Amino acid sequence: MFNNINDDFIPETPEEFILVRAAELARTNVNAAMDTIRDSMPSDFSKNRLNYLKELNHIFVREQEEKMNRLERFIFKTRDWPESFPDCTPALRRAVNRWVKQEFSRTSGAKCLILIGPSGTGKTSFAKSLRGYYNYFDGQWRLDIWKNFTSYSIFDNIDWDEFEEKGFPNKKHILTQYGYFKVPHETGVLIEIKCTQPAIVLLNQGLHEGQLGRPPITYEEERETMFWKEHAIIYRMGKYAFLLM
Repeated sequence: MFNNINDDFIPETPEEFILVRAAELARTNVNAAMDTIRDSMPSDFSKNRLNYLKELNHIFVREQEEKMNRLERFIFKTRDWPESFPDCTPALRRAVNRWVKQEFSRTSGAKCLILIGPSGTGKTSFAKSLRGYYNYFDGQWRLDIWKNFTSYSIFDNIDWDEFEEKGFPNKKHILTQYGYFKVPHETGVLIEIKCTQPAIVLLNQGLHEGQLGRPPITYEEERETMFWKEHAIIYRMGKYAFLLM
């Protein structure tokens, strides 16, 4: 549908003008592009909604990748790890250093880093200070801001036990570099994303940690505990901080 539409393409039919406009909109807003096609060509839209969504989403991702490449040499972070984490104890510094060294650059099989601690201690500033671009989700999932090409992903202020109930993909997929899998778009269509980024999860102590803060009782809880011991580095901040491997 959009294969031949580029900067040199000259539309001739009403349908081509609509598709050119939709392609322009998709560079920054896929939903607006979909609305344009739906309102202007309702019959064709109803037959090809899934194809339109896939192709417009591809246009959006490609534009974001090109934008990142153009801006890369102009963007810098004012504070880097470990200076970005002012309340970092020696034990926490060692744990994070080990995670950065052993897991951060991996594209498969990396353990996610889960930091559990009081608010206002610099967890978010630390997470945003690592090298490269990141996906950042503060309390809610938004497929429209997910980028396949980022270096890592940050999940902040999300109740561990309600992760999927908040609309997020299965945490055993999104936090463990599961690769390609499908997630629902708000239109109801399933969109495939690629998850090869390591993940950082930031939980407020006593508020968001859920099952991670309770000893397992049932068989299912025991299995969950063993899974995350294998696939995550869990660090509890505070006076009696300890590291779970």
